Amino acid sequence: MTSPQDQVKINLNQNLWGLVVGLSAMGAAEHYNLCTLFWFSVVVSAIMVASLAVTTLAYTSNYWKNKQG
Repeated sequence: MTSPQDQVKINLNQNLWGLVVGLSAMGAAEHYNLCTLFWFSVVVSAIMVASLAVTTLAYTSNYWKNKQG
């Protein structure tokens, strides 16, 4: 059985790994002048940043709600 804290680590970890992959692809595309890979990695990185922000906001608001009541 997993605790809620374990779920937070897993979700944030997945988002962070996705962001690392997106930014790594962006660096490789910039180094090798690959335009299509660059724009694909920009989109992937933007999605991962949005996902990370939403996940962090949801877990933070849930934490504060449970802490106060």
